[in-house]
Amino acid sequence: MKLGIICTMINGFGRRGFYNTQEIGLGRELVRQGHAVTIYKCVKKEGAGEAERVELGDRLSILYIPVSSFGAHGCLDTAVLDPDMDAALCFADNQIFLPHIHRFCVRHGIKLVPYIGRTHSSSGGVHGFVMNALFHMGTLRWFRRGPVISKIEEVRQELLQLGVKDVTVAPVGLDFSVMKSNFREYDRAQLRRELGLMPEDTVICTVGRMGPEKNPLDLVDIYREVRRQKPCKLLLVGEGIQSDELKARIAACEWAADIILIDRIPNDQIWKIYAAADYFVNLCQTEIFGMAILEAMYYEVSVAALVAPGPSVTLQDMPGHKLCRDYEDVKNWLLAEHPSREALHESAARTVQRYNWKPCADAFLSIAAGEKQ
Repeated sequence: MKLGIICTMINGFGRRGFYNTQEIGLGRELVRQGHAVTIYKCVKKEGAGEAERVELGDRLSILYIPVSSFGAHGCLDTAVLDPDMDAALCFADNQIFLPHIHRFCVRHGIKLVPYIGRTHSSSGGVHGFVMNALFHMGTLRWFRRGPVISKIEEVRQELLQLGVKDVTVAPVGLDFSVMKSNFREYDRAQLRRELGLMPEDTVICTVGRMGPEKNPLDLVDIYREVRRQKPCKLLLVGEGIQSDELKARIAACEWAADIILIDRIPNDQIWKIYAAADYFVNLCQTEIFGMAILEAMYYEVSVAALVAPGPSVTLQDMPGHKLCRDYEDVKNWLLAEHPSREALHESAARTVQRYNWKPCADAFLSIAAGEKQ
């Protein structure tokens, strides 16, 4: 079949050049199963930029499309979509401009399948209220018209309560083609030296956007408490709207010399961060899935994550990792004896088995093979 993957979000989701983007991972699995795939990825419009197509391999390409937007909601001009597609999966969530994509697909007999990780705005106040109202008036009505796929069971239950009758759960997965499968063969001591660490260091890390939802400032505070009782170093990778504040918080820390902040790192080098670390901490309480958490488990780094929709699923039955109720739980995990290599290796194997893109691809293809809408 000729398939499309549509991503209208213009926030950090699927940011160009990012390490483990969901739409590309799914696209590669669909190609592996014998289909031709075009990914339509909206990006923030700057000037008079034109759409750019990048070939990712045989029968797989991604079209980066500059769009106007309202917050993280990209307004895609459907003229760029191929009317001859058999079906398209849309990373939907609560995107408010999706109904006109739905209408385009209806006109051209294209089966459109929403893939949903969130049913409400993550913003508070008036903005969040307006976004949720627009979602209920438009996008939700489209979800009710046919089969949809949710990323986790919690979202499935929310959709059912909202009147969506046909919901299949299919988790996100890692794109193993960009993972360093032979990372264990590398000299870990040398990898640490490359990052300014010592071979004997206990290393706590995090990777992601440095914004309020990720609570990087709180991580520095937790590190200070842990450091008072246990020699360790903190490795932070990422940038965002709190980067300047984060640098100030680090500078004010009495152990600033033991904190390393890396704004950016080439995608093909990110594996070294995980391979060098002992712990990975995620303090986001609204984490829908957490690709960095999956990456950390794959690379056998002990994860401490606050209770959130994603970690509550991905850390289930994963030895060597901890789902934490609060910051005190996180601190205690970091102060406890480090999990065994055997436990972390077992969890890594389960991550590969459970969190690949085949279940999502299979669910999409099963819906696409039915009658066109």
